[in-house]
Amino acid sequence: MFVPIEEKLKKIIPNVDQHDEFEYYKQILPKMIANGHAAHQTIPGYKDCKPEIEAFRWFDGINIPVHGYCDLKGKVIIEDKCKFPKRGRVKKDGTRSWLTNKLPETVEPYNFLQIDFYYSVFKLPVYICYINEESYKVFSADNCDDLKPENIEKRIPKIIQRCKIRQNLMKISTDPKVVKDYIQPQFDHYFWRNEMEENYLTDAIKFWEN
Repeated sequence: MFVPIEEKLKKIIPNVDQHDEFEYYKQILPKMIANGHAAHQTIPGYKDCKPEIEAFRWFDGINIPVHGYCDLKGKVIIEDKCKFPKRGRVKKDGTRSWLTNKLPETVEPYNFLQIDFYYSVFKLPVYICYINEESYKVFSADNCDDLKPENIEKRIPKIIQRCKIRQNLMKISTDPKVVKDYIQPQFDHYFWRNEMEENYLTDAIKFWEN
């Protein structure tokens, strides 16, 4: 049953140190949802798509299956990427404003692994939607060469290689304190940013140092 976002937000009680972020997100989420819907309506076949469809595949040499969930799937695959706002610098009065996170000019490199996997399972046209509180951008094979089937196929071996690396790490140990000594962390990567948890990156660096 569909529940309006306003009703869901009323039931959430944020942590004290996340109150300001929560209140701002409450203001912009309805706008982002509207922009997401507008983005979807530009995609041929969107109305026939269903949400959260599992993608499941066994790769040769990998002992367990790889799986994920497409945001939307029908005769096309649609993946949404929300670009949430960033906190501005602290002002003289101690307050911080919010800055709209710009939409990318093309598909961001770290999104390929996910959408390439979905394509490898279903062999359907891929659309990726970037959404913020002001607008949206939709990329597909029509406006992004990297999303053409022949170029996606070239990247699929990277998925298998990534799986092999993780599988080999798990053969060494399932203890994070042991496995970390076999991984070179890339702390300047986007995934280490966390606007809601200021100590996220600091704690990770300390974990690797110990």
